[in-house]
Amino acid sequence: MVDEESRTTIIDGLIFPEGLRWRGDELWFCDIEEHEVITADAAGTVRGRLAFPGEYPIGLAWTPDGALIVGGRFERLLTSRNGEIHVLRDIEVDGVVDSWSNDTVVDVAGRIYVSSFGKAYDLSDHGSNEQKLEGAGRILLVDLDGNIRKVAGGLSMPNTMQITPDGGTLICCDSFAHRVVKYAIQRDGSLGPGQLFAQFDEMTDGSTLDRAGGLWVAFPHVKQARRVLDGGVVTDVIEFEDEVFDVALGGPAGISLFAATSNLAATTPPADGSERARPGRIIRIEVDVPAA
Repeated sequence: MVDEESRTTIIDGLIFPEGLRWRGDELWFCDIEEHEVITADAAGTVRGRLAFPGEYPIGLAWTPDGALIVGGRFERLLTSRNGEIHVLRDIEVDGVVDSWSNDTVVDVAGRIYVSSFGKAYDLSDHGSNEQKLEGAGRILLVDLDGNIRKVAGGLSMPNTMQITPDGGTLICCDSFAHRVVKYAIQRDGSLGPGQLFAQFDEMTDGSTLDRAGGLWVAFPHVKQARRVLDGGVVTDVIEFEDEVFDVALGGPAGISLFAATSNLAATTPPADGSERARPGRIIRIEVDVPAA
């Protein structure tokens, strides 16, 4: 159940918010086009900003010892501790530098999974048949010793990933294929064959897992967030005014659904050099099933 009366905009004035995460008592997210990571409390009071000049941060994760891992539209993973930013690892597999990493997630052992496009996509195309069929997308694994290898392939645009609380399953939104795929995690971090979690008619984007096994998924082009169960049954739908790119459950009770929205077409830098529009917002809505 969704409490529509609780809907409130807690942060505005953003360009392209993404990468929502609730950690401790804070909401973390990226403003991709502003090249920064922002932290705020549940009410939207900004607590901190971490700049990544020239980078496009998207995916946030943390190692077991608390180091922040940042992935995005660049050829390396970055790490930050106490505000200092360092290169953790070049995204290179079999001697080839990866063209575009995307999201990140860390398992309980500290292994880092990276969703990778495998090529530089034209995101304005939103998934042509050529891109869907090419299957260049893959999931990479950075082992504890720093080695990196491919653990899943054949994806069109692997995006947000979740790991179930028991550590046994990785769930990935494959955006241009309009689907969500799940993988059994092996003892060495390898992934078993991909299995369909849910298939849709529209592009999937960010996601967040709840305690009952439901997955909230963002659908930017139809301006919706949907809660879906394994097998594809949709239990709840939330409509938004603008495109919604990511969602995250959190807040003090774990029942606040945070959504990152924007109107990307309106954010194109004006030709006259004037300030670009900032329609991006973080919206909070209360739901009944808490975060996993």
